[in-house]
Parts: sequence; structure tokens; C-alpha cells
Amino acid sequence: MHPPTLRILHTSDWHIGRTLYGHHRYAEFTAFFDWLYDTIVKQQVDILLVAGDVFHTTTPSNKAQQLYYDFLCRVAASSCRHLVVTAGNHDSPTFLNAPKELLRVLNIHVLASLPASPAEEVLVLKDQAGEPEAIICAVPFLRDRDIRTAAAGQDMDDRERDLVQGIWRHYSEVCAAAEEQQQSARPAGDDHLQG
Repeated sequence: MHPPTLRILHTSDWHIGRTLYGHHRYAEFTAFFDWLYDTIVKQQVDILLVAGDVFHTTTPSNKAQQLYYDFLCRVAASSCRHLVVTAGNHDSPTFLNAPKELLRVLNIHVLASLPASPAEEVLVLKDQAGEPEAIICAVPFLRDRDIRTAAAGQDMDDRERDLVQGIWRHYSEVCAAAEEQQQSARPAGDDHLQG
């Protein structure tokens, strides 16, 4: 017997609140969210992934925030079981993280900044019966200060090398944590958990 197929929709770079030549584009954002919601419903999406740059600035307008939260509420009320939001370089980690505990009640998972441990970036999403159905590595935008320690006397090449090594090390730690979760979440003899 084959496990049910999960439908995952990945999106990013919404840049809510971005203007064009000084003109607000809220009608365009509203049309986009209507289209995205209709797609989620028609395609029976189970998991929506939003990979960064939700807002265009770190201080989004009230209207931009309203569009974002209205959309999250619509998706939470749909058949889409999980919504995962990670921050991008345009997003304020503090702003996105502020309502994360409240949003978690709606199965909306927000990772806007690096947590204390890479294992916290590994989300085990569960089906309606409470069984694990997917493992998501939700890594927010990695800021230089989060993954590299500056040392006196470093030249540009040294800093670049340290940054690349820091990114590699971080993703390796997240992947290792995901593999651990996959092994512990998988019942003996069952290899259907998608990760």
C-alpha cells in the first residue's frame, strides 16, 4: 500500500508593500493572494512553504500587514494543513517572529531568525491523526553575523571563505538534525515519511 501523496506548494519573494514609481500596489497584492488561495484550494495543497521576503521592508505598512494576516487566516481555514514561513533578507526577524506562538495554533510555523539550535529549524509536520507526514528544514535567511565570527587581520578572501564555511556548516547541522528526526519519527519497517 502506497502512502498518500502530499501536495506541497513553494513560493517566495512576495515583497508585500513594494511600490512602483511611488504608487502603492495593494490591488495587485490582493489579486495575487486571491490567485494563490484559489490555487491552494483547487490543487488541494497540504503544505504551503513561503521562503522569505514576505514584506519589502522591515517596517511594513498597516495595509501590507493586513494583507499578510488576512491571507494566513484564509489558508488556515482551508484544507491546507500546514504553512511554513521563513524570513528573507528583506524581512525583519523580530517583526515576523513576534506572533509566531499565536500563529502556531493555526499550524503556521514561522522561523525568522536562527534559533539556539539548528534542530529547532527542523519541523516535523503531522497529519490529521497526529502521525508524522513530512519533515521540513525551515532555514531563515542566514545573516553574516549569525554564522561567521570576524577575526582581527582577516582580509576579504578570509571573510568570504569563513562565510561559505559557516553556511555549509549550518546546513550540515540542520540536515543531520533532520535525519535524526526522520529516524525517530519512522516506525520500524516504515519508509514512507517524506523529508
